[in-house]
Amino acid sequence: MDLSNAITAKDGTHIVDSCLVKSKQAMRDYLEQVREMADPEMAVCKRDIESQVHEWRAHNFFYKLNVFRSRTRDVDLELKQPWYRELFCRVVSFFYFWD
Repeated sequence: MDLSNAITAKDGTHIVDSCLVKSKQAMRDYLEQVREMADPEMAVCKRDIESQVHEWRAHNFFYKLNVFRSRTRDVDLELKQPWYRELFCRVVSFFYFWD
């Protein structure tokens, strides 16, 4: 996926058409490439890659189930998340099998 699909900010990262990336490794690789190009102050550089992948996979899971497709096609990886949202994404990510 093209790196121009990532919009970085200090409080989060927006990835357009994130549903097109399906494997964990491809998500990690994409986030690492975005990190290399982003300013160190951006959220993508400050937040743990694994937690970002969990959130991304949770979005993809709901996209595949046709739940809020207009909202789950893209992903917003926010820097600060409540603990319960992080836990929810981690659990839902476990059930995403479409690699």
